Amino acid sequence: MLDETISLSTYQAEWKEIYFQEKRVLSAVFQGNDERYEHIGSTSIEGMVAKPIIDIMIGLNSLEIDTMIEEQLKGLGYEGFGEAGVPGRLYYRKRTNPYINLQVTIQGSSIWVHNILFRDYLRSHPEDVFKYSEVKQEIVHSGGTTLLQYSDEKAEIIQQILAKARKWSQGI
Repeated sequence: MLDETISLSTYQAEWKEIYFQEKRVLSAVFQGNDERYEHIGSTSIEGMVAKPIIDIMIGLNSLEIDTMIEEQLKGLGYEGFGEAGVPGRLYYRKRTNPYINLQVTIQGSSIWVHNILFRDYLRSHPEDVFKYSEVKQEIVHSGGTTLLQYSDEKAEIIQQILAKARKWSQGI
């Protein structure tokens, strides 16, 4: 089942190290696939209120994941959900400490570009980090405590920030 109960946390400095530790583990699984790794999502942005779940994006040249990689991911505690409603992205999650969301997509795809653009924009715009954090807290305080509801309710501000990020990246 994709939906789950969520909670928020203030930014934790150890999230960076957790990302690097998990990246090392995943590098052994995906080795030789010309892969790139990115720490994305709110845990990658200093000062951001976030679900305490590390989001890792792996960029590959193909979404063909062989059986051996699938088995290794399962052995590490990852559960696969296929595209989970997002064409062009394979979604896995690990719900043993530390909690990890893993997105596998094509390097250079719109999913790849948008996630990095969103993160990089917020890293350099603390006023939007503050605003986005406030909206996320309001959603949870008003009862949006399941993943799908929370995601739906924050979709509008994500689109607003992404529009600003596009202009920012073009120097507008």
